[in-house]
Amino acid sequence: VKAAEIADQVVLAVGTDLTWAMEAHDAESIAFTDAQTKLIEQVSTAAKKPVVLVIFTATPLDLSDIMANKNIGAVLHVGQPSVTIKGAGDLLFGKRSPSGRMVQTVYKKEYQDQISIFDFNMRPGTSTFPRPDCTLVDDIDSCERGTNPGRTYRFFTGEPVVEFGYGLSYSSFDYRVVDAKQTIDLKEVKDMLIEAADKIGTLKKDAGTGFIIEVTNTGKVDADEIVLGFVTPPGAGVDGAPLKSLFAFERVHVKAGETVEVTLVPGLTDFTIVQKDGIRAAREGEYTFEFGVETTVQGGGGFAKHYIKAL
Repeated sequence: VKAAEIADQVVLAVGTDLTWAMEAHDAESIAFTDAQTKLIEQVSTAAKKPVVLVIFTATPLDLSDIMANKNIGAVLHVGQPSVTIKGAGDLLFGKRSPSGRMVQTVYKKEYQDQISIFDFNMRPGTSTFPRPDCTLVDDIDSCERGTNPGRTYRFFTGEPVVEFGYGLSYSSFDYRVVDAKQTIDLKEVKDMLIEAADKIGTLKKDAGTGFIIEVTNTGKVDADEIVLGFVTPPGAGVDGAPLKSLFAFERVHVKAGETVEVTLVPGLTDFTIVQKDGIRAAREGEYTFEFGVETTVQGGGGFAKHYIKAL
């Protein structure tokens, strides 16, 4: 804390190591330890300028207090401490622009008390397991059952702290869909499913030409950009249908002021739904395709939408 008071700029590294979680040892919490929470608060208060927080962790720790802290200017989430973090210095000193995307949904810490680690259901609903915060060790059957709010970005019905796919850049981007279908004939999808029924595994076939997206770097910094493509089916969130699914992504380098084209192609299976009986079937209706993550727009991220009607 004393060092923070006199430093021109503070970069504070926090997070977890392999004693927190590893193979054969699950994390017991998705909250920062009390000691790290106190350290972050005291250092950010003492520093002359907004602190840059670097988080080393494979566990999606709750960042609610950090995101709300006006004394923290930026958060660099580098994941599990390993060789993958060797480039962090270049990002901190501006030699390269960040382009990474969150590979996890970051939940509020209360999530860990809602659903048992033994409940592997992805979809939301009442759990058969007791809430993890039940203290009736000798009478588990009397514990309140948990309520599963859904797991991962595909099924989580709550408000994430940081959503899957989120990530900002030192530059800014604009997306525009310049070529895409308006409709798709489900006959080819149904034929594929019939063919797949007689084989082991699932047939993966592209659904035609896909989408052409113009990606324009509207900022002043040359930067990489990762364009994510999501699809939301008709009836999303009902009877087990996902809220949305990532169907493709592409990484491109875009110089400041220039535009490049990215092509993302969905598969025929992206126009299907796994029904309650476990059988995959084609589904008619309007599909929403999103490119980028809408919550990044305020920070300069690109985002575009397109709709396709499946007949």
